[in-house]
Order: sequence, then structure tokens, then C-alpha cells
Amino acid sequence: MRVLRGKEVRNRIFKDIEVQIKNFEDSPRLLSIVIGDDPASVAYSNAKGRKAAALGVMFKCLNINEKTSQKDAEGIIKDEIKNFDPDGIIIETPVPGHLDFVRLTNLIPPYADVDCQRMDNLGRLLSGKPLYIPATPGAVLEILKHYDIETEGKDIVIVGRSMTVGMPLSVLLLRKSSSANATVTVCHSRTKNLREHSKRADILIVAAGKPGLIDAEMTSPKSIIIDVGTNYIDGKLVGDVDFESISEKVSAATPVPGGVGPVTTAFLLKNLVNAYERKRNKIKHGAGL
Repeated sequence: MRVLRGKEVRNRIFKDIEVQIKNFEDSPRLLSIVIGDDPASVAYSNAKGRKAAALGVMFKCLNINEKTSQKDAEGIIKDEIKNFDPDGIIIETPVPGHLDFVRLTNLIPPYADVDCQRMDNLGRLLSGKPLYIPATPGAVLEILKHYDIETEGKDIVIVGRSMTVGMPLSVLLLRKSSSANATVTVCHSRTKNLREHSKRADILIVAAGKPGLIDAEMTSPKSIIIDVGTNYIDGKLVGDVDFESISEKVSAATPVPGGVGPVTTAFLLKNLVNAYERKRNKIKHGAGL
């Protein structure tokens, strides 16, 4: 089995970012908002902070107590945006159930929505004219491209229909493009006979948030597996795929950790650099943001 590691992909993106940042007058600013103490959210925010610092990006993590009311959370976020003046903003998911995520994302200025979390930016993605491609779907596409994995005419099955990964990724893979043009099936918690769908896939992308959901019996020798899962069990990060089980059967797969995750962070910082340039150009020419 070919192991599709994210390190090479991440390093290539970071080299491009370093070249761009050297030409900037000041440092791009990234604001990560964590509401609550979800382990995956905290881990990804910390990872962004480490890489941002290494690249010369100003990074700030805004931690908000999970019991904070909608009104108070909105007030805290508004004040931080005003004070920090970020070029890019991401609200880490999940957020506590009592909060309205859409209302929170509406606080993000469109140009600063580097993970495509606003509903209008998701609409632009659907129309084929996105401001930014969401970081995790973008990371999946970068991995497929780096390892010369063709998608055109392929049968791709996505397990998971979140607005963070599954839904936008399905749209991106359906585009009329040589790097897309796939036949896409989106499976979810109500899908019957998931095994039938997963076994026939040329490329199986799993983003369900359920550790060990996919094992060898749900794959075939032709399968290329992209595991987007981020689950913590006894403090250990694991994916949605039983990597050991599938390793002796499938054609190729990403590991967890070390697969999609590092590329996701790199892709988000790539979007941040583009947001910085977009903001500066609009200010220079007197256009609205």
C-alpha cells in the first residue's frame, strides 16, 4: 500500500507562502476563535499558531467559555475583530450546541473568511466563483494533485455531509475541470448499505467523525482512501479509518496523524496570504471590503 503523507505537500505550500510574505510590508494576522474545550478544536488552533509563528504570521487564539451566551459571544468576537484587525478569521468547530453558528460566522468580514464559513461565501463556492476554497477540502485536493491521483471520470464516495468538508468537497470534485470531473456519491448516517458504496469507490474520502468506521471489509484492492477524520481516544489522535486493517488491502491511503491535517493548516495559511493581499489592494484602491 502506498502511504499518502502530507509532509511533502505541506512543505511545498509553506515555501510558496514564505516567498510571498517576504514581499509584504507587515505581517498577515490570523484570528482563531475557540468556543469551549473540544480537543480537536484546541489541537488545530495550536497547530495553526505554531506554523503561523514559524512563517512570520501574527496569530491570536481567542478562547471563549463554552457556557457563554449567543449575545455575549457575539460581543466578544466583535470587540476582538475591531482590536486585532485580522486579515483572516476562523471559528473552530464544533461550537457548543446552544450557539447559532451561522450568526457567528456572519461576524466575519467576507474578505477575512479564509475557511469559507459564511453562508454567502459557501454560495459563491457552489456557483463556481469562490473567494476561498475551505481549508480541509482544499487540502484533500492538494494531496490528490501532489500524488498524481486522477479524479476525472472516477467514482468518488464521500462519507460525511458536513458544511465543513463533505458538502463543499463534493461540489469541488464535480466541477468541470481536469482536476475534478468526478462522479460523486455523498454518504451519511442515514445511508443504507454503506459497505456497498464504499467498496465500489475508486477514491473513498471519509469525514464522518467516527473512529474506525471504515475497515478492510468496506474497501477493495483498487481503493484510494483519504481519511479526514480527527478523533481523540485516550488522548491519541485517530482517524475514521482503521489504518492497520486496510493497510494490507487497499492501493493507497493517508495516515492519521500525518496525512490531511498538516496540509489543512498549510492551505488555511495560503488563504490567509491571499486575504492579506485582497485587503491591501482594496484599501489601496479605495474599494469596500
